[in-house]
Amino acid sequence: MERADIMLKTVGKKLANEKLTKILFYGLLSILIGLMIVSNKLDNMDEIWNFSHARWVMLGLIPYKDISIIVTPLSIFLNSLFLRINSSLLMFRIIYLGYYIVLIYLLDRLCDLLNIKKLIKYIFIFSMMLVLVDRCYLDYNFIQFILIILLMYLSLKNKNYNNKKLNLVIPLITGVTILNKQSTGLIIAFVLILLTLINKFYLKKDVSYQFIIKQMVLVLMPSVLFVIYLLLSHSFRAYYDLAIAGLTTFSNKMLNSQLLLSLILFYSVILALFIINKKDDNLRIIFLYGLASLSVVVPIVDMVHATLAIIIPVLFLVYLGSNKIRNISVNYIYLLIPVIIFLMVNKVDLYIRADKIARGIYQYVPVKKTLKTSLDSVSNYLLTAEGQKAYILDHSAALFNLNVGRYNKYFDLFMNGNFGVKGRQEIFDIIDNEEHIFLINPNSNNWQLPDDIIAHVKENYHVCGKIVAFDMYCK
Repeated sequence: MERADIMLKTVGKKLANEKLTKILFYGLLSILIGLMIVSNKLDNMDEIWNFSHARWVMLGLIPYKDISIIVTPLSIFLNSLFLRINSSLLMFRIIYLGYYIVLIYLLDRLCDLLNIKKLIKYIFIFSMMLVLVDRCYLDYNFIQFILIILLMYLSLKNKNYNNKKLNLVIPLITGVTILNKQSTGLIIAFVLILLTLINKFYLKKDVSYQFIIKQMVLVLMPSVLFVIYLLLSHSFRAYYDLAIAGLTTFSNKMLNSQLLLSLILFYSVILALFIINKKDDNLRIIFLYGLASLSVVVPIVDMVHATLAIIIPVLFLVYLGSNKIRNISVNYIYLLIPVIIFLMVNKVDLYIRADKIARGIYQYVPVKKTLKTSLDSVSNYLLTAEGQKAYILDHSAALFNLNVGRYNKYFDLFMNGNFGVKGRQEIFDIIDNEEHIFLINPNSNNWQLPDDIIAHVKENYHVCGKIVAFDMYCK
């Protein structure tokens, strides 16, 4: 009896310590991520565009019909709901932290499901979070990545399709990914069906044709509801113009061939390891969802998209390696606590010393002095009677327009691939048939800027002034 009591106390103490370790570690990590996000300077247009879209939807504009976007709008609608609490950029960053907390929770559950050793799990999550927060911003790709992690976790829990609820939930969530970004969503749907077919025909599991058809129907259901929404909001034509037909105007001149080659080589190594260990059901699921995450690099191959693409393959390696490494005390994770605290203090110091926006939707956000001056000057000009006729022909247009509370559909995301087929002609009509002032930055070198539109303005208008970095063109 005494022996049983001692064992119970020992187990209870161990569980309490593990719980304390988890709360302390993830709590400090979440605070660090929050500080890193809040201390980011106002200089990333991906963040501004996604903030702009969510904010304007919150204010009543309709995607496609009123807003120029080329992806399906789930993330925009979701973020717009939170912005109803407060519509500032700071609030948008707090929302971003919320997504990170969800991601940390999912990765923790996923690693436990895969029986990855505790210390390795914490190091993996810590490393991946720091890499992500240093490169990524809140956009549809980041949310899509979280959905992929969720689907992989649920698929690992339901490898034999013996959970009736998950048999419904997994294909429905898969269908939802199509509403977040249609291109990667279709790849994720392909992965789900491929896994089912492998289980039926290769592994000979008890999977009926009726079950496969039911999965396909459930995957399509969110898309059917989305089409109904497009029809009811009278935005189906605009969706087709921008997100389907208009994609022919997209041009990627900044393909990072070295990065693409590195990704191919990395995935080739993962493929070789998968073939060697192909009998492991867990590896099969991780590998296929890793391929789904790779699809986020299309059509832009850069470090932001590549970072999201490599996390699942790294988990693949961690899972393989964890089984071959002896168990090390999880208490070693406390050695990371001083590192986290040092990084936290550093970020707090950077935030305190940084120049920050004093008022408006960018209030409390750190900013470079040059951009702060430019933002003030251009914003003040746009609020004048003359400035209200001005269009900013630059990829940074949304930054200034948001600050003064105005939106110009094809000009706020002034880059190739965002005009659709119809929109490009509308831009030329505005240039040729109406009197406006155009602000052009002669030093802007964004690879997606529509040079033909800018050249057309320069041919038909003359320089009539200058405001900070922008030349003003009048008729």
